[in-house]
Amino acid sequence: MDFQLSEGQKELIAHARAFAEAEIAPYAAKWDAEEHIPRAQIQKYADVGWFGLTLPEKYGGGGYSALDAILIIEEVARHCGVSARIIVDHNFGAVGTILNFGTEAQRQQVLPAICRGEKLMSIGMTEPEAGSALTDLTTSAREAGEFYVLNGRKHWITGAGEREYTLVYARFGGVPGPKGIGAILVEEGMPGFTPGPRIPSLGVRGVREGELWFDDARVPKENLVVPPGSAFRNLMSAYNGQRVGASAVALGLAQGAFAYALAYADERRQFGKRLTDFQAIQFQLADMAMELDAARLLIYRAAANAQATITDRYESSLAKIFVSEMAIRVTSGAIQLMGAEGYGRHHPVERMFRDARAFTLAGGSAEIQRLGVATRVLGRPLPQH
Repeated sequence: MDFQLSEGQKELIAHARAFAEAEIAPYAAKWDAEEHIPRAQIQKYADVGWFGLTLPEKYGGGGYSALDAILIIEEVARHCGVSARIIVDHNFGAVGTILNFGTEAQRQQVLPAICRGEKLMSIGMTEPEAGSALTDLTTSAREAGEFYVLNGRKHWITGAGEREYTLVYARFGGVPGPKGIGAILVEEGMPGFTPGPRIPSLGVRGVREGELWFDDARVPKENLVVPPGSAFRNLMSAYNGQRVGASAVALGLAQGAFAYALAYADERRQFGKRLTDFQAIQFQLADMAMELDAARLLIYRAAANAQATITDRYESSLAKIFVSEMAIRVTSGAIQLMGAEGYGRHHPVERMFRDARAFTLAGGSAEIQRLGVATRVLGRPLPQH
């Protein structure tokens, strides 16, 4: 078991760090305040090769491993959680679903456009009454000649109204339970498909969270990516990579807040000493460093074992639980370490704290991830009543 990064991976990190410091860090607070990241900025991430990192070169991807992508995402998130989250969306989740379960025609249509930044991708899962209980979703798809007709409402969709493609999870033919659920690719501008209102949020404000409405939306049958039946397991397995990517964003935010607060505390003087000369502060720093390293190992293990962007459910859930909760503790601790200055908007740690708070919720709550871990530990399904 080798815990050393390769020279190529070190180069990826160095390049990502230089790019993030020059092209992202100076603007992250502005994007947060304006609650918008410009499309021209997003295009830079595609141009530098960060979209489709995990995709094969024949589709325009980088041919890199999931771990390589995670290293870049973590580095970017040290300065801007929004930018890092956008990179996750264009390497895992819906992109991984199309790569692993879509048709060759769908791969050829969608993946090169994603890699070039010409098209952006969302995933449409959550509904007002179907979040953690995803198998209760009610968005319906019925056959009508050469089309599926979609009706329903999606809720808390990242990038809603700002992206050209949405992989929509729907119930086909009224079949109840997971066997009725499949995934279909919906494109911007299709009749009957409209974005609903934006949902204001505590953090990660630069990317739009909102609703999607389907009112007899007609989608060609060839856009069906994962048919209903026994496909629900495939849909969720592809989403495990998204969870590891989200964990890397949370890790990067925590690492960025820690580094900033550490530099501040090492300069700040109280009672005639540097803050870092006090043992209580030293213990706090040691605990934060320990949590960051433990989190990193969980993420790297899950990513290193990934197969074509798909990660193990147990490893993904462990990482998602620990890292998302760690990030809240560490970013909050960074604020406390800086005192009132940490609470001010003129320092980035308050933004990092707000952004980190999303990740015990987004991509599967910590409670649902614990259920998945318990299922593996006990070796049997655990129905909830």
